[in-house]
Amino acid sequence: MEHAENAMLAALSDASLPLVSIGIVTYNQKDFLRECIESALAQDYPHLEIVVADDGSKDGTHEMLRDYQARYPGKFVLRLAERNQGITANSNAAHFACTGKYIAWMGGDDLLLPGKIRRQVEFMEAHPDCTLCYHNLDVFQSDTDQTLFLFNARFHPEGDVRTAIRHGTFNGACSTMVRRDKTPARGFNPAIPMASDWLYWVETLHHGGSVRYLDEVLGRYRRHGGNVTASGQHRLAQTHVDHLSSCQYILALDIDYLDDVMHAYSQKLLALRQHAHFAKFAWYSFVLSPSLKGAVRLLLYYISLGKIRK
Repeated sequence: MEHAENAMLAALSDASLPLVSIGIVTYNQKDFLRECIESALAQDYPHLEIVVADDGSKDGTHEMLRDYQARYPGKFVLRLAERNQGITANSNAAHFACTGKYIAWMGGDDLLLPGKIRRQVEFMEAHPDCTLCYHNLDVFQSDTDQTLFLFNARFHPEGDVRTAIRHGTFNGACSTMVRRDKTPARGFNPAIPMASDWLYWVETLHHGGSVRYLDEVLGRYRRHGGNVTASGQHRLAQTHVDHLSSCQYILALDIDYLDDVMHAYSQKLLALRQHAHFAKFAWYSFVLSPSLKGAVRLLLYYISLGKIRK
């Protein structure tokens, strides 16, 4: 099998390689975006279009992007909003502008490492059943450029749509390449205003095929003050609401996903336990998806009078 795959890859000439759309979504990230774009231009893959959707930035991003477009004719596809519309709407601006066989998704503050695009395309061409391909990421602190951890050091599942439902967003967005013809007709669900990527991955896999992992660090995910993060105590962030809402949309795809959706919903509730009402969220999570670990968690909480919260 390995020899056959290697022979197939060797037969792929530059001329026969399919078009890849690098879909970049950004907002007020001019300096980071420049690094992101340069990392895309430095790829050794010859058949690329760089699609950038900007959500109404006021930091000079539009002028910078038009300059890139002028310097690299035919390379850039720009969708420049005059006013801010939100993450999902901006993601759809990029999604519907992509024309490649594959879409490699990026945030405007993320980086591609050398060889990323070629490596993923070669893998997906050699594995026609692969609908979604992801790889490991170097998560780094922007101010110091120091690595904090590897995104998939401990957990990197493979499987099908049920894997994506049950385990949530285990694939970093900027590590993910998808077959465009498998993506949802509506793109990112506009009813999910912020954290719409999980549902997008699930709906893509719902159309068939597998999710596969490359055990290589082929990108960098930047940590900085502008990252979208959860809100404070005793308040659900929009991302939390979006994840819970996504479970309903996933169940509407196919009632046979019920067990996987209930497990996912349980995990989403459990993730909220440190934000408010620890015992309630831990209990309802346990009721939806009972486990020994969940029972021990609740037991420790009650016998310690709420001091042990795991």
